[in-house]
Amino acid sequence: MIVSRITTQKKNKNRYNVFIKTNEVESFGFGVHEDLLIRHAIRKGMEISQSEMDEIKKQDAIHQYYTLSINYLSYRMRAESEMVDYLVKKEATEEEIAFVMEKLIREKLIDDVAFSEAYVQTKINTTSKGPNKIKQELMQKKISPATIDDAMEKYSKEIEVEKAAKLLQKKIRSSNRESFRTQLNKAKQSMLQQGYQMDAIQMAVEEIDLEKDEDAEKEALYHQGEKIWMKQARKHEGGMLIQKVKASLYQKGFQGDLIEQFIDEKMNEEVES
Repeated sequence: MIVSRITTQKKNKNRYNVFIKTNEVESFGFGVHEDLLIRHAIRKGMEISQSEMDEIKKQDAIHQYYTLSINYLSYRMRAESEMVDYLVKKEATEEEIAFVMEKLIREKLIDDVAFSEAYVQTKINTTSKGPNKIKQELMQKKISPATIDDAMEKYSKEIEVEKAAKLLQKKIRSSNRESFRTQLNKAKQSMLQQGYQMDAIQMAVEEIDLEKDEDAEKEALYHQGEKIWMKQARKHEGGMLIQKVKASLYQKGFQGDLIEQFIDEKMNEEVES
């Protein structure tokens, strides 16, 4: 086979189309990057065997996947598993993936240790996630347990308590329609789901010394109490009605003295009406 002509690809000026003539019949041979064109000294009139052409195609495919990988890395650091998944989606073969990954790791462009450390620090700086959540995310990226443990040292207990305290203050009093105890319990549960550890949450509660706003607590009780009273009054009256309302308000975390005050006022309203 003879190289009959070489043309520049329209959509990529760094890539070339190589045409082959066999028995005076010309056909498209392969596409190749400029670097490989120069490396293999491909030129018009040269002889080329099928095995040589196959090897050039193989090298060109790897070159393309490597270039795609560099572009993928340009947006942010990637874990090794993320890069492998990306190349699989790009339909690279196992051999091509192995070659590209070996090159990226050798060049320190893929480094799970550096990635994990940067990932933890970024999450500390830019999110309200607790350490358990971040650790879980790293596990999903198939980072080794030892590497995760080392990276998580950046998320000290002091940092966790500080972040938990700020988050707790935001969550408490986000709604004045619930009792203080209910708000606190919901806040704790939410923070557990965000990856904070219970001991850090409790330390945060003690650190900021949360206090109930008595006026807000009373307003919340009366808001809830009116709804419960109306609901239970459809089915009960007298002592049973009072018992049902009290039980519901206790379950919602309100204190006995406020509940009794609400009940007394409701009973006075009933008498006056």
